[in-house]
Amino acid sequence: MVDGPADGSDVGVPNDPTSPIAVVGVVGAGLIGGSIVRGYLAAGVPVLVADRDPDAVTQAADAGAVAADLQRLRTEADVVFLCAPPTAVASLWEAWLTLDPGNRPPTAAARSIVMDVSSVKTPVVEGFEAKALPAEGPGTVFSLSHPMAGREQSGWTAGDGELFRDATWILSPPAGLTGRELLRCLRSVEALGATVCFMDPDFHDRFAAVTSHIPHVLAFAFQSLVDDVDATGWRRFSGGSLRDVLRISSSNPDLWTQILAGNARQLAPLIRDLADRLERFDPATDVPGGHPRPLPPSPPESDLHLGLDDPLADQLPALLATGADALHLDRWAVSDDGGQLRLTFAPRIASST
Repeated sequence: MVDGPADGSDVGVPNDPTSPIAVVGVVGAGLIGGSIVRGYLAAGVPVLVADRDPDAVTQAADAGAVAADLQRLRTEADVVFLCAPPTAVASLWEAWLTLDPGNRPPTAAARSIVMDVSSVKTPVVEGFEAKALPAEGPGTVFSLSHPMAGREQSGWTAGDGELFRDATWILSPPAGLTGRELLRCLRSVEALGATVCFMDPDFHDRFAAVTSHIPHVLAFAFQSLVDDVDATGWRRFSGGSLRDVLRISSSNPDLWTQILAGNARQLAPLIRDLADRLERFDPATDVPGGHPRPLPPSPPESDLHLGLDDPLADQLPALLATGADALHLDRWAVSDDGGQLRLTFAPRIASST
């Protein structure tokens, strides 16, 4: 068996029979895209970068990436990350499908894998449905993904090649993705130091609402309250509790408006529920009830076997259910004959970021 996860050191070796990744493409060199660029450059993998902002492209090129247009990414890259707002992903994929895959280099994979990094999936899925976009095209295939990592700052200068280290990277692959292509997704994420978790897009948005979006809603609302009651600026003398709550309220407002609006279906009932709990909260009696409860018993390890050259199709529901069962991908192994991929899932704390 050829075991994983990989540490990224061989991610760019073109003659690796399991899942070659010779060139990575990044569309959008902001915080997430810039961090992906830095991470792959540190691993010695060539990176092609496209961005509407010429300054961002120049900065990425100064760091060692290669400035390129979408057509070059379409022809040369094995894995491409679309680092754009959720509502823009469908249009980017639509434009991608119109490009000529051309004559791909002999070191390139048969199909490029394109992944978004959106923190909410409903606008992406609805965008695809509205445009009747397929998940596959000539020489390419699209997979939903989301790195559970970030910071309040934005833009190229905020990027960090270690941003994804020990973070959770969620994958929601399509039915047409093969086991071999899934392995390339795994290795591309592991090369950045992240751990993979699989989720259905709808479950992902509920998961993200609780773990990320509601905390941002609270921070934005609390920031508004503090602004109204603190006319003299005494908050500057506050302790760590206030700073911890308000830290994320400095996040990019345009991006977070899109994210929260895009996840309104999941957020609205949760916000109403939280508002009811706050309305009923009695500081004299309810503090103990708000303390973290012990987690449920950890589920046991489980294995899933995939054919390397077979579409996920029938195995996809079981694969996506592992995230809802609180399981991360712990390790993978490729059979000696190169025909099977074994995925082993185990419980793990979701993220340290």
